Amino acid sequence: MTTAASSGTPGAGTGPAPLSTVFSDRVGDESPGASAGTVGPLQQALRNLDSIAEAQGLGDLRTAIGGTATAEAGTSWSAADGEAASGTSSRREEILDAASALFAERGYHGASLRDISRRVGISHPGMLHHFNSKEVLLGAVIDRLEAHAQGLLDSVEVMQSSPTTLVAALAGPWDPREHSMALLATLSAEVVNPDHPGRFRIARLRLVHEHVLEQVFLGLQERGHLIDGANPKFLARSLFSLLLSLTVREHTVRELQKRADGDPITDVQEFVQLCCRGE
Repeated sequence: MTTAASSGTPGAGTGPAPLSTVFSDRVGDESPGASAGTVGPLQQALRNLDSIAEAQGLGDLRTAIGGTATAEAGTSWSAADGEAASGTSSRREEILDAASALFAERGYHGASLRDISRRVGISHPGMLHHFNSKEVLLGAVIDRLEAHAQGLLDSVEVMQSSPTTLVAALAGPWDPREHSMALLATLSAEVVNPDHPGRFRIARLRLVHEHVLEQVFLGLQERGHLIDGANPKFLARSLFSLLLSLTVREHTVRELQKRADGDPITDVQEFVQLCCRGE
C-alpha cells in the first residue's frame, strides 16, 4: 500500500504519481473556473494506457490490478531505514485501514480522528504524529483508491479481450462486496456536498472508472461482441452506476434478507449478457 506525508494538501504523499498528482482538490485546473485550454487530469492519466503490459489471462489481470500499490509499498522504505521505519510504515497502514473502514461505514464527516485512533488502539497524539489532520488522512485514503484505479487503467487491454474477461473483472476489483467499492460508494454520495474536501478527487475518480469501462466496451465492440446499436459510453456510465448501487444494496438490504438471493455478481453478469453477444 502507499504511504502519505503527515502534512500538506490532501493526497500529498507517495500515492501513484499518474493519478495522485493530477487528482488534487487544490491545483488550479481542479477548480470550476479552470482554463478551458488546460489539459485535464483525466487526459493526463489516460496517457498511461500506452504502457499497458501484455497480459496472459485472469491471473495476470488480478496481479496487474493489485501490482501498482503493492510494488510501491515494497519500495517506499529501504532496509537501511531499520525496524523503526518499518514500524512507522506498519502503523500508518493500520491507521489507513481503520480510516478506510470507518469512512466506508460512517462517511468522512461521521468518523472523527479520535474514532479512528480508538479503532487502531493508539492515542490521539499518536494519530496526529502520523497524520496531522483528518483532511490529510482522507487524502492518503484516496491515494489508495487511485492506486486501485491505476491498476484498472493498466489492465484495459486484458478486459477488452472478451465478455468473459470483463465479467471476471466485475467479480474481482469491481466486486460490490469488496471494501474498496463500499468506500468509493460512500464517498461518492458524500461529495454532492460542495464543501467536501475530497469532492474533486472522488468525482474525477468516478470519471476514470467510467472511462475504463467505456474503453473496455469499445474494445468489445471492435471485436464484434457488443449488440448492434450499443453505445459504449452509455453502457459504461450505466454499469458503473449499477456497481455503486449494488454496493449500497449489499451493505444495507442484504443484511436484512433471510434468503441468500440477489447475488450482485449475478446481476452484473446479466447486464453484460444483455449488451454482449455470445462468445
